[in-house]
Amino acid sequence: MKNYLKILIAACALLLLAIAYVWNSGKEARPAIGKAGTVEYGGIVVRYYERGTGDTVVLIPSLGRSESDFNELAGTLSASGFRTVAVELRGVSAGSGLFAKLTHHDYANDAAAVIRNIGADGKVHVVGHAFGNRIARTLASDHPGTVRSLILIAAGGYVPIPDDIRKAMYICFFNFLPDRVRGKYIRKAFFAPGAADIPEYWVSGWYFRAAWPQSRATLATPREEWWAGGNAPILVLQGANDAIAPAENADAMKREFGDRVSVVRVPTVGHAMLPERPDLIAKSIVSYLRAH
Repeated sequence: MKNYLKILIAACALLLLAIAYVWNSGKEARPAIGKAGTVEYGGIVVRYYERGTGDTVVLIPSLGRSESDFNELAGTLSASGFRTVAVELRGVSAGSGLFAKLTHHDYANDAAAVIRNIGADGKVHVVGHAFGNRIARTLASDHPGTVRSLILIAAGGYVPIPDDIRKAMYICFFNFLPDRVRGKYIRKAFFAPGAADIPEYWVSGWYFRAAWPQSRATLATPREEWWAGGNAPILVLQGANDAIAPAENADAMKREFGDRVSVVRVPTVGHAMLPERPDLIAKSIVSYLRAH
């Protein structure tokens, strides 16, 4: 009987995952700002959104999230004299890429293809949020001549995620659940305790069809292949209340890489960071970009 129960539970879990994979009706991310472009290589189509002029800043989003999470930051950076290029990760647009046996290197190659396509002069700055921080560091490791500096927002990968937080993180992608139910898990995993209302665009815009291959790529890519971020200078924006990527991650980078790593500790923010303190985060990034 116990074996049958286990099989039933596993079947139900697979059914929920299948529903989550295909269901995004009414939950699409808000549109990304900027001029839309695409680059195709090896049968892969990568979308991106370009805004402003000046030194190029490439923006790579979080696990299963859209490039539109950077809308506010892209607006501030372009107004501050930088060109932003927000990269869409595979799976956000249905049919936007192949997913078999991906690693972080595949996603980094997508970003490199975008950089080549836009004709960036010299090296680019790269901002990676959460999962995007891993891809940014892989890009700098695999294509060192491309990256001028790295800015890592909510940078994990060293300290394991607690089981209850990991569970909450994945329930965020179950778009068939009522928003009031998912909202509790989004708040628990991604926002600081006592945070103000979650912005609507953070209740929507969760793509399980993107998150699943990204999670598998994380398991398939040894940390030593991306952790160092090449030899680029690194700014880490560390949230004081980040339950997914706590401060031990930033501390480990600082110990290992010394003066190459600068850490800015952002108070009263969780893993989402961008919608929680956009003013402070943008100010820190602009200051670092102008110094590098």
